[in-house]
Amino acid sequence: ALLVIACPCALVISTPVTVVSALTAAARRGILIKGGGALEAARGLRVLALDKTGTLTTGHPLLVHWQALAGMDGGAAAAIGWQLASRSEHPVSRAIAAGLPAAAANGVQNLQALPGRGVQAEIAGQRWLLGNLRLMREQGLLTDDLAALLAEHEQQGRSVTLLADDQAVRALFAVADPLRPHARAAIAQLRALGVHPLVLSGDNPATVRAVAAEAGITDEQDARGGLLPEDKQGALAALQASRGPTGMTGDGINDAPALAR
Repeated sequence: ALLVIACPCALVISTPVTVVSALTAAARRGILIKGGGALEAARGLRVLALDKTGTLTTGHPLLVHWQALAGMDGGAAAAIGWQLASRSEHPVSRAIAAGLPAAAANGVQNLQALPGRGVQAEIAGQRWLLGNLRLMREQGLLTDDLAALLAEHEQQGRSVTLLADDQAVRALFAVADPLRPHARAAIAQLRALGVHPLVLSGDNPATVRAVAAEAGITDEQDARGGLLPEDKQGALAALQASRGPTGMTGDGINDAPALAR
């Protein structure tokens, strides 16, 4: 018996050359891929979860409206809001700080980040909170009138941050973050590749749905808001179990557990 095997050298070497070429081409575009194994694994992706702020949107939000509430003096609300917002690295907090007049920040003590919720600190011996709707609901400070006011802003795709003391919500800050110019086209291209896009965000659900719809994700089940870091991680685990290989894209501390998974 005679067995003849032919294996052209060009065919043998084409695979590693193609992988290296792809890694190099991606690097030139600012995309770092952790080796050929990760590159080839990406071919199997079926779902891609997207954070909202800084991923679908530009990540450069602007303060478009603010108002004092519950008898709070406007100047005092602006000063306290700036003191807390200027100490946070979150894009929404930076937008609030940039949109308010600067104030002395040397009175802020015991500043504490509340992941997925906001920040708290003491100013002149009094506790102040600057955070989202979830934080105010947990503190028992959400009223029907306030919920109706928030809904008006959320339906316009705005992210609302609230300033409160231990008794009531004292001010409202509405921030708008425009969609990235290429976001809608990118969503369409993902679908054309057979990859299902969805949004996982810590922002309020109404705002998430509005921004997702603008990007072309119209199914409300694919636009999930109000998620804490561990909620995003849990959602990603469920997607991996039910739909197969799943990717995650995002930035910041709220996305870290999901990105790691």
